[in-house]
Amino acid sequence: MEKKILIPTNFSKHVWHALIVAMQLYHKHPCTFYLLNVYSSPGFLGESLPLNRNEESQDSAREISEKGLDRIMKGLSFRQENARHSFETISYQGNLIEGIQEQIEKLGIDLVILGAAGESSRISASYDSKISSITEEVEQCPVFIIPEEKDLNASSGTEIVFPSNFRIPFKQKELEALLELANNLKASVRVLYINSEDKPLTSEQEENKADLARLLEDINFSFHTLTQTSPTVGVHLFLQSRESEILALYQRKQGFFSRLFHKTRLDDIDFDPKLPVLVLKEFQ
Repeated sequence: MEKKILIPTNFSKHVWHALIVAMQLYHKHPCTFYLLNVYSSPGFLGESLPLNRNEESQDSAREISEKGLDRIMKGLSFRQENARHSFETISYQGNLIEGIQEQIEKLGIDLVILGAAGESSRISASYDSKISSITEEVEQCPVFIIPEEKDLNASSGTEIVFPSNFRIPFKQKELEALLELANNLKASVRVLYINSEDKPLTSEQEENKADLARLLEDINFSFHTLTQTSPTVGVHLFLQSRESEILALYQRKQGFFSRLFHKTRLDDIDFDPKLPVLVLKEFQ
């Protein structure tokens, strides 16, 4: 089945890198990559729109946007790597989040991929975090953040850490992006339960854990538990101790995701900004 992947771009090198990584990641899949540039939009993509603003100062914002997308297409034409991949460009005037959400709903996007530069790839509740704004507000579609200069190569030793409290069951569709990522990278999924109160699982949690095991049965996975620690510290220590390559988070409003990155606990969080993060979304 064809995958539809949306990549917002501001024509920067880290977004180009994310596109190349995405093409490699889905090299066995027929894919349409939609390259979206949002112009006249404050923050993130809009603020560094043109490659050569001085040379193009007479051009309108739309012309600059379209020329930038044209340059990307010309760069891709030289690669000609995969006959299964096709590319389309979208120049959108307006708000960044609205532009992304509109494409998700109109085109049936399966995954949004964000290229991140340095510290901007951190996931937090900070209101000035541009990446976090997208991961928090975009709905009904998973988001994968790929930091600059981070390559993802298929390896049986690759680990994806997936924290869960087993309190609410997952829908199969909500885990599709995680399963695909694990299969594409030949990676193992380590499901991490933070037992802060050192209590046994309830019967409902045990049932949800068993359901999750069934959903993950086609990939290599294992369950892990940490006790007497907070979710933020526990996830940090687990990633650090195992040198895991990817963090996967499930975002449900008022759920584990929001608590893990609650603003009052921001100082507890110090994930490696070079760590890719897959944000899974709740589907209604």
